[in-house]
Formats: sequence, structure tokens, C-alpha cells
Amino acid sequence: MEEQSPAAGAPTGSGGRPPAEGRFRSAATTAATAQKPSSRRAAPSGEGDAGREVRKGRGGRSNTAPSRKRRHPVRVAVVSVVIVVVLLVGAAAGGFAWLRWFSEDDAADFTGTWYLAGTTAPIAITEDRIQLTDDVSYRYALNDQDKTFELSFGNLKGGGRYRFSLDRNQLALVDGDFSAADTLGDDITWTLRALTESAQGRVLAPGEAARGVTLLSRTPTGTPSLPEATDTPEATAGEDAKADTGDGSKSGNDDGGAEPDKADATPAPDTSDKADDRA
Repeated sequence: MEEQSPAAGAPTGSGGRPPAEGRFRSAATTAATAQKPSSRRAAPSGEGDAGREVRKGRGGRSNTAPSRKRRHPVRVAVVSVVIVVVLLVGAAAGGFAWLRWFSEDDAADFTGTWYLAGTTAPIAITEDRIQLTDDVSYRYALNDQDKTFELSFGNLKGGGRYRFSLDRNQLALVDGDFSAADTLGDDITWTLRALTESAQGRVLAPGEAARGVTLLSRTPTGTPSLPEATDTPEATAGEDAKADTGDGSKSGNDDGGAEPDKADATPAPDTSDKADDRA
């Protein structure tokens, strides 16, 4: 008997086809092979969406790009305006600080001889005293940062605030209790008004006349004006020669007698020669 090989002896299906196990294996292989192209086709579609997004980002062709470009000039203008405003406010604050605290010496300007506004009454202020009269004087102390002062007279104490005019020739003393914030707020408003008046050639008074307000000036005010001297015609030599007789009459004679009339003073015409001729 002839021996058959395992392959020859393996059962086959009808028509020479492999058995069912072989068919199942062939079907699985075919299905796997069929799925590979579909997965490869799906990948490009996903990569295409991502690629388009990347290309949009690189090329700057997105729909939001024009709106960003339109908003850019507006943002620059707003930032520029804010910077200018900040610079102006800073310059104004610096100028006010220099004018209020650093431009002048309050202690030096406070001393000297002052006059009550509208009068000629002098008030002498020394480094530590306000001399109202020879017998009355107040001891004082300045706080040039808060623009306030303190007064003491024996056991009595008081205080207030002070303010100079821009030309430092006027001084206002206001009685009361003031804080640094109070004086600062009032001085800002007053300084703006004073600068406006100064631009127009006028000097704004440091305060208004009211109860508890003492206004002082470097020069006396309220002094009556003296009449201007008028030129008088020079007296004639004859009038200068006249002497006062004591009874209100004038005489040109040395003995004080009455002045002769003009008729008496006129010499009579001489007719003696004519009379001799006639004879």
C-alpha cells in the first residue's frame, strides 16, 4: 500500500475547497485587509481639519483677524489719552507742592512789621511772639507743613491757620481748629483762583473779612491821601516890601503909616516957566 501525505489525506470540501476552518481564517484575513484602507482614509480627513486650522493660524486668515485690526487704533488712542492725563495731573500736583511747601520760607516771611488791613495800626511779629501793643503779646509756633499755628497767652491757648498771598505781601490768620486735610483742600481751591487772578494782573487776597479772620498787610492801608501841592505865582517886589502892621493892613512905608494915594503920589506939573514967559 502507498503511504499518503498529511496534506493529501486532509479532508477537502466539495469542489476541492478547504474545510470550514480554512474558510473562517481566510474570511478574517480578508476583513482585516479590508479595514486597513478605510483607517488610512479616515486619518487624512482628520489631519485635514487640523491642517486647515494650522494654516489659518499661520496665514492669519481667520475671521477674527479684521476685527482685531480695527480695535487696535482705538486701544492706542485710549492709552495715549490716559498717559497724557496722568502726566498733566502729576505736573499740576508737583507744581502745587513746590508752590505750597518749597518755594518760600514761611517762618521768615511771617516775621516783620504788619498792619491791620484798612488801618495804619502796626503789629510787630518776631520769631516767637506777636506783639499787638507794648503790653500785650502772644507767643506763637508755626507748623509750616500743615499751615497752622498755635497761640498762647498765659494760661490761655488757641490756634488757627494762616495763608499768604502769592506775592507774600498779605497774610490771613483764621481762628479755629484745622487739620492738614482741611488746609490742603482749601489751599488747592484758593491757589487755582489766585493763579487765575494773577494771569489777569490781579492779586487775590488770602482771605475774606469775616469773624475770626485777621487780615494783615505789609503796607499801611486806609491812610488819607494828602492834597497835592500847587504852584503859587511869585510875589512882586512891591508886595514883598509890604510889611504887616498888625491890624491887617499892609504898608510900604518904613514908619508903618498909610500908603499915599496914587493921586497924591503923582507929581504936579511945573508952570513957573510959563508964568515968567507971559510976564
